[in-house]
Parts: sequence; structure tokens; C-alpha cells
Amino acid sequence: MAVEEDLRRPRADMATRCELPYDLRLIDEVSTGAVMVMRLSDNPVVYSAKVDASAGGSMAASSRPYVYLDLVRAAKVDLTDVQARDSTAWDIALKRYQIKINSGDSGPGGVTAAVVRGKELSEVTMAPAQGYVEDDYIDENCNVFMDAIGGLATALSDWYSYQNMQLSPHKDTFVLKRRDGMGFIKLQILSYYDMGRSGVYTLRWGFLP
Repeated sequence: MAVEEDLRRPRADMATRCELPYDLRLIDEVSTGAVMVMRLSDNPVVYSAKVDASAGGSMAASSRPYVYLDLVRAAKVDLTDVQARDSTAWDIALKRYQIKINSGDSGPGGVTAAVVRGKELSEVTMAPAQGYVEDDYIDENCNVFMDAIGGLATALSDWYSYQNMQLSPHKDTFVLKRRDGMGFIKLQILSYYDMGRSGVYTLRWGFLP
């Protein structure tokens, strides 16, 4: 359940006060998932990364943590899920098909997201003027909102289509407000599989003023 950034209400830290379902609980360890980053160009700066967010496979994922990324530094951040809840050092986190951003119920970083539908990364040259939302999946009564296949309903939950038990990224670009207030990050999810292995993302991102 996404909340428009300009309309969101002041609220308590729901993710701290409320308990997530057991299968979606925060794990107090750092992910061992590998992150390999390449700088594709300097002008403009564009990065590509392969992120192992497989979390030991679907049967083990409930006991494994998210992989946390700092997109500005183009690096993995070694945080536990418990630490990340109170940390401003990360932008996005991935585990299996779930993606969190550092805002709202996921963290204090103020990273909000808008989506540019049907556009490749290179086609997005300006940040949208509106439509930015934070992660908002727990209400004041501790009800947890879920996506269509049982994960948290985060701001980026609709990054994929699901057909024939396969996840395929939409041809969309997400634009994230940077947590340092220095503009925006544009992000595209290119794939979710690597050599048939699920949960291994290929991401590409760059920067907007």
C-alpha cells in the first residue's frame, strides 16, 4: 500500500512497533549474497550490477536476510535486516522477488520512488515531477499489506509480471529520490534469472539532477 510522499501522514514507526508475519520477519544477520558492480560509462555515469538475492532458494528465504545496496556508492552495504530498519546507509534491498526502498516502514532514509512506464533507462532524462511514494505496508492497527504472491506490498512491488510461474520485469524505469537530497537515481530491473537460477538480478542505474 503506497502513500504519496506529499500526502503521507505523520505516524509512529510501524515497522518497529508492529510484528511482521513470521515468514517475512527481519533477520539479524548480514546477507552472504554476492554483488558484482560494473561502471558502464562515465558521461553519463551508468552502473550495472548482478545481485544474488536468491536467499538460499524459495524454501529457505524466510530465514535469510535482504541484500542492501547503496546506489550512489555503487556498493553492497553489510547490514542486517534489524540494523537496516534504523539505517540511512542504503537505498534499496532485495530478497527473492521482494524489493524494499529506504523509506516509510522499511527505513528512515527518505528514498521515495516514482515509475516511468514503458521507458528504458536511457530514455528517462528527467525525473517525474510527482508520483513519488514511500514503503507503506503496515497500518496504524498493525495490519500488514501483501502483494499478489505473498510478499510485502512495497513501493516497487509491481516491478514484474507473473506468468507460467516465471517473473519477468516490466519495461519500466523507477526514479528514486536520493537520500542525500542531491537529485535522483533512475533504476531499471533487467532480469531476475541467471543461468536458470531465480533471485539473481541484473540491475542498471544512473543519475538525474
